[in-house]
Amino acid sequence: MRAHLSYQPQDERQASSLAAALSRAGADIVRSADADSDAAGTDAVVLLWSYAAQAAGAATRVEGERVVPVRLDDCPLPPLLSRLPQVRLAVGVTDTAAAAIARLALTGTSAGGQRTEPELPVVISDFGPLGQYETCPRCGAGSDRLRPYVTVDHHHDRALRLVICGSCGWQDHRDL
Repeated sequence: MRAHLSYQPQDERQASSLAAALSRAGADIVRSADADSDAAGTDAVVLLWSYAAQAAGAATRVEGERVVPVRLDDCPLPPLLSRLPQVRLAVGVTDTAAAAIARLALTGTSAGGQRTEPELPVVISDFGPLGQYETCPRCGAGSDRLRPYVTVDHHHDRALRLVICGSCGWQDHRDL
């Protein structure tokens, strides 16, 4: 797969990490810190979305392209992109997240295309060692309701990484 990685200059560090992870996943990456640059000759556009992208007015020319939005923070996607399958990097760039992005890029629809199923977009949230979630395992709430936390269990003298559902309170944890 040949993908155009589009990002804002403020997101350079995350873009570099993601480009390296996508390369390890077998993708040929063309990077551009200009969201409106030409993506001709690529199979998909991987668009890093953040508050910096929103402020710059990115994603204004994605019609007809196969786009995979990758959310770096909690900035909401614009309506044009919010209907597409997307990945939310809840704890940073991981190789597992890169594999999910590559899979979506190969099977996704174009930004101008119509999706009939599923009604809600697939949002894959990557929580690193805690795994990837599309929904809460207990209540089925979308992965946007799941949040990462780091805490210390003083009783057992260990640091923990948690993922907690904001809807039902479900949580999973691993040692840090």
